[in-house]
Amino acid sequence: MKPIQMLAMDVDGTLLTPDGKVTDRTRRALTRAETEYGVHLVLATGRRFHSVRPVAQDLGISTPIVTHNGALIKNLETKSIYAYHALEREVAQTLIEFGKRYEADTLTMIDPEGDGLILTDGISEGNAPLRRYLEINKKYVRYVDSLFDEVGKAVIQVMFIGKSAPMAELAQLLTDTLPDAARLLVTAYPKNDMTILDLLNPLASKGTAVEFLAEFYGIEQEAVMAVGDNFNDVEMLTYAGYGVLMGNAEPPLQEMGFHPTASNTEEGLAEAVERFIFKAF
Repeated sequence: MKPIQMLAMDVDGTLLTPDGKVTDRTRRALTRAETEYGVHLVLATGRRFHSVRPVAQDLGISTPIVTHNGALIKNLETKSIYAYHALEREVAQTLIEFGKRYEADTLTMIDPEGDGLILTDGISEGNAPLRRYLEINKKYVRYVDSLFDEVGKAVIQVMFIGKSAPMAELAQLLTDTLPDAARLLVTAYPKNDMTILDLLNPLASKGTAVEFLAEFYGIEQEAVMAVGDNFNDVEMLTYAGYGVLMGNAEPPLQEMGFHPTASNTEEGLAEAVERFIFKAF
């Protein structure tokens, strides 16, 4: 098989430990992969640009960042856009109405040219996961009277976030009724009793974003390695010549035949880099 020239890695649950850190071993492995082996390091995340930028800066990564599960690819320093797949205004409004109908707490993400803004018109009292999310990102949160009325032309995504059980039910409803002009991506954190449902342009996924960057750098598919841990990573793992699944992934994902590695509490990303890039074992 071809030597790996690009490493696309998820952030939460993959690159980062449960307490949001990059271990020394992981840091050394990524630095060596880039400097000694010439590997392009790509962060591919469901996070917003402003949320993942500090992670990239800490690692010294200069390649474009895949954000919003592939809907937006941006330059770290200049904020210039390499690729962007917006939701159509009418589709975003349909999704907002759907969320209201099923009493789902809803967010919309806008401002693709800047740091990214999060719009909300209120959340339910018992939605602790969403309250934590908004508190962490409070600098970028804007409260509006009506999400439906505030939807403009540049809608990056619509998001539903809440406890695992009701979000699983909502995901099934969306799967059964989702308009063709939208795509559902699920990110589940059962241990935290939190699930995120991202509604994006159908062209958006980590897989299509990584494919775009591989072509941008002139790298063949077989020379791409991807590492992830969640359902929103499947397209990326499937596209890559080396698709590596973290040990902390949910059982359904572990049955899909990806290369296994250790969990993010056991430095699984570093193990995968050492095995497939350094050929250490």
